[in-house]
Amino acid sequence: MTSQSGAAHFSPDNTVITPVRRAVQNKQDVLLTLDGVGQVLVRGALGECLAGPMNNLMKFCTVPVSHIRVAVLETDEATRQAAGQTGRNIDELLWTAAFHLSQGHLMEGCNTFDVVQFRHWPNLSRLPHTPNSMRIVAMLTRHPTSIALAHRLLKIEAKELYQVYSAARCAGLVRVVNGAVPEPVLKPHRNQTLLSSLMSKIVGL
Repeated sequence: MTSQSGAAHFSPDNTVITPVRRAVQNKQDVLLTLDGVGQVLVRGALGECLAGPMNNLMKFCTVPVSHIRVAVLETDEATRQAAGQTGRNIDELLWTAAFHLSQGHLMEGCNTFDVVQFRHWPNLSRLPHTPNSMRIVAMLTRHPTSIALAHRLLKIEAKELYQVYSAARCAGLVRVVNGAVPEPVLKPHRNQTLLSSLMSKIVGL
C-alpha cells in the first residue's frame, strides 16, 4: 500500500506482531510455535518473551501468522517453562519483527509527516539495525522531528529511516507529537485446548 506521501507501507496484521500484541494487551501467557524453526514464550503480564532454540528468527518474524501455532498457557505452566531462563523485554521481539517485515517500507499507521521523538535509546547491540541506526536514533531522541525532515538532514536513503522508525514505533519506543493513530484493541487469545474439551463433551451428550 502507498500513502499520499508516496511511501509504501506494510501491514502488521497478518504477522507475529498481532498475537504478541494481543497477549500483551490482555496480559496472557502464550506459546508461539513455528514448526521446524522454534518457539517463543510470550509472558504478556510481565512484558517479557523467552525464545527457545531458534534456527531462523527472521523467518519466525516474517511468515504469515497462520503458520504459527498459538497456545494459551496457565500462569503456572508458563512459569514452569520459563524456569532457569532469562526473559527479554517484549519490545525487542516487536522491534525485530517490524524491522525484518519493513524491507524499507513504513508500517501502517506511520507517515513521513509524523513528528516524533524516541522515548529512549534502544539497545542496538541486541537488535537488528542498519548502518545509520545510531545517527537516526540520536537525532530523533534529542527533540521532536518529522520523518521527512530527518530524511533530508541525515542525507540517508529513505528506506533505511523507514525501517528504523517502523521498528521503534512497533516496539513502543516512539512518542508521536502530531496525532498518533491508536493501536487497535485486540480480544484475548482463545484457549483452544479448553474449547476442544468443551466441544468433546457437547458431542458426547
